[in-house]
Amino acid sequence: MSVGTLYELSLQALIKHLAYNMNGLHYLQPSVKTKVASVMAKRGLLNTGNMKLVLHDGIVHLDLSECAVTSEGLGQVWRLCPRLRVVDLSVSHGCRTTLPASAYRQFFMHCSRLQLVNLRCCTPLDNESVVCLVRNSPLLVSLCLAGCHLVSDRSLLAVATYSRHLQVLDIANTKVSSEGLNSLANGNCSSLLKEVNISRCLNVTDEGIEALVKTCTKLNILVIHGCPLLTSQSWDITSTLNLKQLTWTVY
Repeated sequence: MSVGTLYELSLQALIKHLAYNMNGLHYLQPSVKTKVASVMAKRGLLNTGNMKLVLHDGIVHLDLSECAVTSEGLGQVWRLCPRLRVVDLSVSHGCRTTLPASAYRQFFMHCSRLQLVNLRCCTPLDNESVVCLVRNSPLLVSLCLAGCHLVSDRSLLAVATYSRHLQVLDIANTKVSSEGLNSLANGNCSSLLKEVNISRCLNVTDEGIEALVKTCTKLNILVIHGCPLLTSQSWDITSTLNLKQLTWTVY
């Protein structure tokens, strides 16, 4: 059994007795605050009441998937961490239903350095929110919108227009159709896309898959299972590609 360093043991003790150390968090060095904030977030302890004690403008990565996030809390995040590059607003179980679309839009308007964004199952998220995100985050490389049921082709058109560096896109279980995939295929990121997940998209047809694979020449992971309108034509198209991973369903 290995023994942690004094620094690690001190952090563990601080988090364990957080209720007694709350007032002292404000005086910690930024590098220590970053570590404390990360541990608090992973344990679901980071909330609106204590964010201002540990978040600061040097934090570039924030995983809130275990935390209950309110509109006020998300507002504190963009005020305190304007340099964020990676943010995870998904939830580990179920869906994030209580955060309104307006809160996401405010967040995206003020965080212009985002590169990796996970919004899985943030169900109030709408097309207007996605447009706001991609307009204000020109460096976006990875975007997950899986399970965002209000997202449709308008979002893909915005991605195609504004996201010039996007390599990974997850739009599983959304309302996108082949029209949106055609926009993506003709968009500014088509030559860079490496991974696309379109699983359980009920409106996608062979036409959209064909457009995507013909223009996205760097594609190496394509997930299209659970799309009932796809036929053997999609298999004929994709089976000739040199993909690392191809997942689809036979109907």
